[in-house]
Amino acid sequence: MKIGVLFCVCLFLTVMPAYSETMYITDDIRVMLRSDAGMDRRIVAMPKSGAQVEVLEQLEDGWSRVRLSDDKEGWLLSRYLTPGPPSKDVIAKLKSENGVLKRQVKTLTEEKLRLRQEGEDFRKALSKKTKNADVLRESYESLRKGASEYLSLKASYEKASKDLATKTKRQAELEEELKALRDSETLQWFLGGAAVLFVGLIIGFMARRPKRRPSLL
Repeated sequence: MKIGVLFCVCLFLTVMPAYSETMYITDDIRVMLRSDAGMDRRIVAMPKSGAQVEVLEQLEDGWSRVRLSDDKEGWLLSRYLTPGPPSKDVIAKLKSENGVLKRQVKTLTEEKLRLRQEGEDFRKALSKKTKNADVLRESYESLRKGASEYLSLKASYEKASKDLATKTKRQAELEEELKALRDSETLQWFLGGAAVLFVGLIIGFMARRPKRRPSLL
């Protein structure tokens, strides 16, 4: 009785479906998907090498039940399955990725050259701006120095102008005083001359006056 139960358990485990697993059809072979486990079963599909399938069940006799990408289900020999993509697919994928990487490297190289050129242009522009800044600084210093000298000259000019105005005013005053003095001297000379003339006239008049004769009495 125990042997019979054990046999039934083993048989059940043998036919029990495995966990669903993704696998691939192996390289360079025409695989026939059959309606049931057995070489004499009807062919339902012929998946291509490298096709991805979903393993639904695996038997110990070397057969696996799978589902194709178009949802067709059937049986094929387990030895035609591989856990990873076939080597030719891997190589093709690697070639494709290598091509992508080459294009990326080319793009990065071009970007590097572009950035280097931009950096060189920026360096030249910065050098030019630095030179311009130096020229402007020198011009500013010259203007500042010139402005300082101008302010000094302006102050000296204003002082000289004030001194000249003061001296001009004083000169005018002196000329007025001199004129007044000259007018006073002229008047004095005129008065003096008039007095002399008047005295002369009086003397002349008196000299011409007839003398009285002495009285006989």
